[in-house]
Amino acid sequence: MFKARMKFAKEGRAKYISHLDLMHAMQRSMARCQMPLWFTEGFNQHAYVSVALPLSTGYSGECEFLDFNITAEAVPENAVEALNDVFPEGLRAIEIYPLADGGMKVGSIEWSQYRITWGFEDGTPKGFADDVRNLFRRPMVEIVKRSKRGEKTVNMRELMRDLTVTDGPDDVTAVVTTAAGNNNMSPEYLTRAIRQYLPQYEIPFSAYHRMNVFTSDGTPFR
Repeated sequence: MFKARMKFAKEGRAKYISHLDLMHAMQRSMARCQMPLWFTEGFNQHAYVSVALPLSTGYSGECEFLDFNITAEAVPENAVEALNDVFPEGLRAIEIYPLADGGMKVGSIEWSQYRITWGFEDGTPKGFADDVRNLFRRPMVEIVKRSKRGEKTVNMRELMRDLTVTDGPDDVTAVVTTAAGNNNMSPEYLTRAIRQYLPQYEIPFSAYHRMNVFTSDGTPFR
């Protein structure tokens, strides 16, 4: 038995799959393509599968990671192709590789890069993109952050970096890196901040797509 890691994408209709349903879909797909999964022993046997930083329902992503154990001595040939043949629409395996030395620890992830799309029914409001850029250039943008431990006011500028904003005729796209792990800040807080500080703008549509995840020094997680 050894541990393997799969990098995968969750896009399109699959972004509405809950985390629990994603786990079921992964295990069923692996069974269908005869992946030699390792199962626990005992009365209630189950496969060990674990996703790093599960996406919120409704988010898409192209840099998702699933760890699992297999009984074979190597990752089966054409494992990626075999999985993609049986995956439901919107799930896509990108690569599968062994973690001979245990691999990078999920706990080392400290930043996530997202693409945020704000869409408008009657075209992008004039000045919206510039006002968003200017808002997040401020040294202090306070917002109430919610967690399992309750609510607290934070300066979200300390929890984000590398923001770029691109405006189009019907939507505005932002690419931003936000804190992950124990100090996580959801990209939805950018939308909340816009509504709080720039109430003159209505945002009828927003979408969130994870593009990459990094360790504290900016190394892409793998």
